[in-house]
Amino acid sequence: MTLVPASPSPSRIAIDRLPRIAIVGRGLTGIATAIALLKACRQPFHLVIYDPDPKIEVAGEIGWSRSGLVNSRVRDLSIDPGLPLDFGTWLETDGAALSTPLEGSADLHAFVSGDIFSTYVYQRFAQAHRARTDVLVQLHQDIVTAVDRQPDGLLRLRSGTDEGAVAFDAVFLATGYGLRPAPVTAATEATSAHVAVLGGGVHAVDRALHLLSSGAASHVTLVSASGFLPQPHAPQGVGAVPTTAIDRPFPKTLRGAFRHLREAANHAAEAGTGWQGIMNDFRIHAYGLWQSLGVEERRRFKRHVKPIYDSHRNRLPLKQFEALKRAMAVGAITARKARVERRVSNGILLSTPAGVEVLAVTSVIDCRLRPAAVDSPLMRGLIRDGLLTRDELDLGIAVDTTGQVLGTEGKGAALFAMGPLGLGSLPDIDLAPQIVQQAFAAAGTIHDRLLSRKAAVVTA
Repeated sequence: MTLVPASPSPSRIAIDRLPRIAIVGRGLTGIATAIALLKACRQPFHLVIYDPDPKIEVAGEIGWSRSGLVNSRVRDLSIDPGLPLDFGTWLETDGAALSTPLEGSADLHAFVSGDIFSTYVYQRFAQAHRARTDVLVQLHQDIVTAVDRQPDGLLRLRSGTDEGAVAFDAVFLATGYGLRPAPVTAATEATSAHVAVLGGGVHAVDRALHLLSSGAASHVTLVSASGFLPQPHAPQGVGAVPTTAIDRPFPKTLRGAFRHLREAANHAAEAGTGWQGIMNDFRIHAYGLWQSLGVEERRRFKRHVKPIYDSHRNRLPLKQFEALKRAMAVGAITARKARVERRVSNGILLSTPAGVEVLAVTSVIDCRLRPAAVDSPLMRGLIRDGLLTRDELDLGIAVDTTGQVLGTEGKGAALFAMGPLGLGSLPDIDLAPQIVQQAFAAAGTIHDRLLSRKAAVVTA
């Protein structure tokens, strides 16, 4: 599908003279980047968005589970950081027919379905596009197979249509966890006596609750390598509660940071403010702390701390958390700390702290979090050619805060790895607010580059 400009031509500038920008991927990260470019990059340009999937379902990247609930509050889901309450405003106006109208600020702490959030993001994308009559936007249902840096400094993309390479001044890789959903073994339509759900995150818990409430299972076992389950959101949501209450500078070591966090949480408990606000403040410091850690401390974090950290940052809505507690109290859901070795005829073979055992189940559903799509053929080719570098923990691509790939600065066309692709460099870059902030920061970088180029041409 191709979207043509609202005017007959992009400000009557010849298309072949427009700077070209490519976005590979059309989930939340890709669409957020497109919106940011349309709003923050004020120079005329030609934008091409590649994705083989004809559908635009942006919520799947940030916690849209089977029940359709996005695991972020209304207050945190604005697609424009300059308009922090934009999503709530949209729900009261354009989205009123799709959801229960908001009644006061308390509803900014509500949770909405992925369908509603996707509609909001796509409408804002369409509006941003209509407002830019000087920008040509094209959507290509193609698979990008390679990106090459040419002698002229431009980046040339090759796609599955084999129509020849196209040169771009900037390329944004926004494939997140992959352009296609990971296959899962679904439960049968008939009721299963015992279902194993692999994973211990928000998606896994939500799927387990759905299986019980729909009657598709009478018992569910959650199997995860860490054994940790997500903690709850605060009832009405809280902002960042400064850890400076304990009157010490924020530490620069992993051990010191978590000692600081525990002490601050104890202060919060005594004050009755809850640990969630303390964790929100800790996440503000996360990037600075991460940059100060050595490689071995980062690896220690990945091995020992990350599961605990994830269980406190990726939280369940309180209603779901209470449902999980009730289900576990009556034995409808059990949680196991184990590594899944393989499927066997009567269930799954597990490695547990006590040894190897078979968990007898009638169905298995895999809800484990997929890693960032760094092992796709496209990414492997870029790494092989030296255009991308994996981070030290092999979680993603080494990038700066804007998503620009490290080592590519000043080498011609800009190359970015956005959102979850940068998880090894940027903590929490898989969350909607951080993805939006990064997209606008990157768009500002592109605006400055194009402005500098224009000034250079005028001077020449």
